[in-house]
Amino acid sequence: MTRSPVRIVLDASAIVAFTRGSIDVGEVIAEVADEEGAQIGLPVLCLAEAYRVSAGSDRLDLLVNRPAALILSPDPEDWRPLAVTCDTVGRLDAASAVLIAIDLGCDVLTAQPGLYAGLAGGGPIIPI
Repeated sequence: MTRSPVRIVLDASAIVAFTRGSIDVGEVIAEVADEEGAQIGLPVLCLAEAYRVSAGSDRLDLLVNRPAALILSPDPEDWRPLAVTCDTVGRLDAASAVLIAIDLGCDVLTAQPGLYAGLAGGGPIIPI
């Protein structure tokens, strides 16, 4: 099995933190960008939520247009696990982030680790 080029998935809270100038998120992005071929996963539902919360920040465009950024969507066939996970975490964007991370074998960077507390083992979460 080959390792996914996506090293970390940013949930909406991490994306919003980036738009607000978070050094912690910036450092993670820089570390991933320094690794040849590595990418940062940006779930489309998390981007939409971050856009809504941050009123369309220019920094959101900066993040999306980074060479190491990869916009991701949940697999349509995973609608049922998405629904179940959404019931556990309480938000569709957070559910999509964690399911994508699990599918890719990486972690979710989040400023809201409590969202994922109901997942087995707390989920693949890295708090900022």
